[in-house]
Amino acid sequence: MFKRPRLSAQTFPVNAGIAGFLLFYAASCSGPQEAEETPQETTETQAPEAPAQPAAEPDSLPAVWMTRELDFPVRSIGIAGGAGSTFAVAYDGGGLQIFDFDGDRITEISNHDVTALAQGRYVMISGTPVTVYPGIDAQGDMKAWIYGGGLSEAIQYDLQGVDGAALAGICAADPQNRDASLQRIAFWTEAAPAVLEIGELVERGGELEWVKTDEESVSQPIEACTFIANEAETFNAPVAGAAGLKRLGRETLVTLTEEGMVDVSVDGGETTRYEILDGITVVVPSEPKAIAATGDARGGGYPGGLIVLGGDIERGDHRVVMVDPSKITLTPLTESAIGQ
Repeated sequence: MFKRPRLSAQTFPVNAGIAGFLLFYAASCSGPQEAEETPQETTETQAPEAPAQPAAEPDSLPAVWMTRELDFPVRSIGIAGGAGSTFAVAYDGGGLQIFDFDGDRITEISNHDVTALAQGRYVMISGTPVTVYPGIDAQGDMKAWIYGGGLSEAIQYDLQGVDGAALAGICAADPQNRDASLQRIAFWTEAAPAVLEIGELVERGGELEWVKTDEESVSQPIEACTFIANEAETFNAPVAGAAGLKRLGRETLVTLTEEGMVDVSVDGGETTRYEILDGITVVVPSEPKAIAATGDARGGGYPGGLIVLGGDIERGDHRVVMVDPSKITLTPLTESAIGQ
């Protein structure tokens, strides 16, 4: 069920700076907090619960929940754990929409052509709580999509500090020093596909700015990246997507191949291919196109974290599916079959 407060403002001046955004955000929250709902969404099912039993197969994980049918194919997913507990979906030809961990839409679809999304983060900007999703638009520019509870859709924000060639891919993670930056962001460009540019997102001079801290050159074109054990890691074909999942001190790397296969590695160990099993009422996409994960999925019934996969469960039926990784993240390593 999609619910939102009535808004007193609908558009945001893109180059107005973060101060302009905060004024806009405050105005958006000033209207009456009166919920609206879209009739066709009123049949949304209840919140998920962790599965009562683990998956039967040794190298498998259970899909436990999914969204209702989406309006467009899924192009990319960004997830924000912690207090944010939302994920953003970039649609192929459709815009961007944000969901909670129950799979319910919490925003309308924004009119932005988003080619890639990275991990989001719930942050305080000048004392205002918002969730920020870094990403890339259709022109190859780095942007941030910002969401707060009073907005009907995510707002696109121009990030400072990134100039030059069009970006080809992006990944993000929590900052190493929370007092110094908001988020770590890395990317590669179309002009230099084998060089990962690494930096920090900071609030500076009334703007959100990306500041370069390092770079890493690899031997082959980068297809995906993520941060794992506080380090940026790159992947080339056939890996199409990657996500790091930290839970109870354990670092779990989850990658998605071009064919939609899911591979898992724990604490730098061997990689094991996992089958994602359908639930009683949940159908897994045969070839997922996008992946994201978080180890902090509070409020969503996922004690071991959450993996989300986007794709089609049948022709024309677009979904995001929630996968419970507790079998990996909550199992003592001495008893785990991973890497055996």
